[in-house]
Amino acid sequence: MARIAQSAAMALLVCLIALGASATAQAAATTFYVSPHGDDHDPGTEARPFLTLDRARIAARKVPRPLHGDVVVRLAGGTYRMTRPLVLRAADSGGNGHDVVYAAAPGTHPLISGGRRITGWTLFDRARGIYRAAAPKLTTRQLYVNGKRAPRASSADDPAGITKTATGYTTTDATMASWRNPGDIEMLSNWRWKSFRCPVASIIGDQITMAQPCWHNANVFYGVAAMGLPTRIENAYELLDQPREWYLDQPAGWIYYMPAPGESLATADVEAAATEVLVDARGTRTHPVGHLRFDGLTFAYATWMGVSGDEGYADDQTGFHVTGPNQPQTLEHAEFTTRTPGNLRFAYARDVTIRRSTFQHLGGVALDFDTGSQHNTIAGSRFTDISAAAIQLGGVDVVDHHPSRPGEVTRDNRIANNTITKAAQEFFDAAAVFVGYTTRTTISHNTLSDLPYTGISIGWGWGMTDPGRFPGCTGCPYQEWKTYTTPTTSRGNRILDNEISNYLQLLYDGGGIYSLGQQGTSLADGQVISGNVVFGKAPTHGGNALYTDGGSRYITLSANATFDNTPGSDGPEGQPYGHDWGGCRPFGDIVWKDNFWENPAEHYDCYPPYPPVNVDLHDNTVIPGRAGVPAAMLATAGAAARR
Repeated sequence: MARIAQSAAMALLVCLIALGASATAQAAATTFYVSPHGDDHDPGTEARPFLTLDRARIAARKVPRPLHGDVVVRLAGGTYRMTRPLVLRAADSGGNGHDVVYAAAPGTHPLISGGRRITGWTLFDRARGIYRAAAPKLTTRQLYVNGKRAPRASSADDPAGITKTATGYTTTDATMASWRNPGDIEMLSNWRWKSFRCPVASIIGDQITMAQPCWHNANVFYGVAAMGLPTRIENAYELLDQPREWYLDQPAGWIYYMPAPGESLATADVEAAATEVLVDARGTRTHPVGHLRFDGLTFAYATWMGVSGDEGYADDQTGFHVTGPNQPQTLEHAEFTTRTPGNLRFAYARDVTIRRSTFQHLGGVALDFDTGSQHNTIAGSRFTDISAAAIQLGGVDVVDHHPSRPGEVTRDNRIANNTITKAAQEFFDAAAVFVGYTTRTTISHNTLSDLPYTGISIGWGWGMTDPGRFPGCTGCPYQEWKTYTTPTTSRGNRILDNEISNYLQLLYDGGGIYSLGQQGTSLADGQVISGNVVFGKAPTHGGNALYTDGGSRYITLSANATFDNTPGSDGPEGQPYGHDWGGCRPFGDIVWKDNFWENPAEHYDCYPPYPPVNVDLHDNTVIPGRAGVPAAMLATAGAAARR
C-alpha cells in the first residue's frame, strides 16, 4: 500500500509540474513581427515578418480570448506609410490581465507616417525661384521639408485695404479677382483668445464672398467677439513670395515650393501630410476598446482636412469650434461646439497605455481621448510641432457633463512625465493639454513650452452647465442654455508639479493653467493645482499664470511658483489685464495658499456684478523672480527628462 501511495504521489507531482509548465507556456507572450521589408503573405515570425500593422492586427485578433499572456506586435525600425488608419475595436482588445502591445523592437525607432513623399521637382518660375512637382489626388494642409514645417503661401500680417461686409469683405487689391482657385483661399483672423479660419467662396470685382456656414458661424458671436478683419490671407499661388512657402493647386495636381537659399530639392526629404488618422481605437459604451499598449513608436505627418471645407474653423475657444447650420446668436461662447479631432483617436477606451513615444508634425490634435475614456495613461512621451492640442481628454457635450450611464464618464486617466513643445502651431487657440468634463484626471510632472496660447486648460461651461446655471461669462445671463440641477462630472482632478514656460506667445487672455466651471461639490472633492512652476508669458500679452475663470469653484491652488509673467493687456489694443493669479467671474470657494509669485493681483478682475465668494488667500509669498523660488520646487517640477 505504501508503494502504491508513493507512486500515486509521484504521479500527482509529475502532473502538477506538467500543469505548471503548461500555465507558464500559456502566460508567455505571443509575438508577431512587422517590418517595412516584410510581406503580409508571410507568417509574421521574426525571420518572416508581416509588412503592415493591419495584417498584424488581424493576426493578433485571432489569438484566442481570454488571453493567457500579452500579444505583442513588434515593429522593426523604418517607416510605415499609412494610407488608412490602424482600426482597433473591442475585438482587438486585450484582457484577463494582459495587453495587446504595439512596440518598437529593442534599439529601433519605427515611424508610423501619414506622409506622402513629394519628388520630381523642377524649376517652374526662374524669376521668382519657384519649383513645382506633380501631386495628383493629394489633399493636405501641411508640408514638411527636411523635418521642418513649411508655411503656406500667405500675405503680410494685417493686409491693408480690406473692409468687412455682411457676406465677407471688400478689397482694394484689384488683382485678387483674377487669382486662381479662389475657393482655396483662407482668411485667418485672430482676436484675443480666438483664431478663426474661414475659406473664400468667390471673388468678383472688389467683393470677397466667404463660404457658408463658416461665415455665419464665425459671426454668431456679437460685436468684437465675431470674426473681424483678416490677420493674414493664406493659401494662394499669388501669395507665394517668401522662401520655404508652398501652395497646392489640388485641381491641377501640382504642388509649388520656394526653396530657401542653399536648399536643394534634389536631395531634400519633402513630406506632405496626406492621411488624417493614424490610429482609430474608438469603442462604444457597451463594447469598449481596451487593454492596449503603444510603446516606443513615433507618429508623424498626418493632416486634418475638415477645416478646409465650407465649415472652416469658426472658433469658440481652446480647439472647439461652431459647426452646422442655423446656429443661434450668442455673445462670446456657444452652448454646442465641435472638437478638433485627433490624428490618433480613442473613445470608450479603457486601460490604454501610451508611453515612450513621439508625436510630431501632426495636423490636428495629436492624441485625442474622447467620451468614456477610463483608466488610460499617457506617460514619458514627447510631443512637438502639433497643429492643435498635443493631448485632448474628455469632451464638452451633454454626454460628457451630464451622462446618463457610468460608462460614458471620462475618469481616472493619467497624463504624466511628457514633454510638449510647439503645440497649436496652426490652430493657435488650442491649449497644449485640454481636459474637458472629467473625474479624477491627474496631470503631473509634464514640461510644456513655446506655446501660442494656454498650457493646460481644464473644465468648460463657464458655470452655465453647473447647478443653477451660474453666469460665468460675459453675456451669459442672456443666453438660453439648458438649466441643470445636478453637478457635472468635473471632480477630483489634479494638476501637479508641471513646468509651463513661454506661453501666450501669440494670443491673449489665456493662462499657464486655466480652469473653468465647478470642480466637484466641495473643496474636499474639488480640483487641486499644486507644485507647478509657470513662467515666461509674452510680456505684452494679458492673461493669468494661474487662471480660475468663469464659474470656477472648489479649487485649491497651493505651493505653485509663478514669475517672469509681466502683466499685459487683454488684446493688442485692449485694457491692462493679467497677473500671476486671477480670473473673470469665478463663482468662488477657491483657496490660494503657500504660493510664490512675482506679480500678484490685488483682487479678482472683471467680476462685478458677480463677485466671487469664499476666496481664501493666505501664506503666499511675493518673490523678486526665479531666485525667490525654493530650489526643491524648481527641481521637482516638469518631466524627468528635463530634470
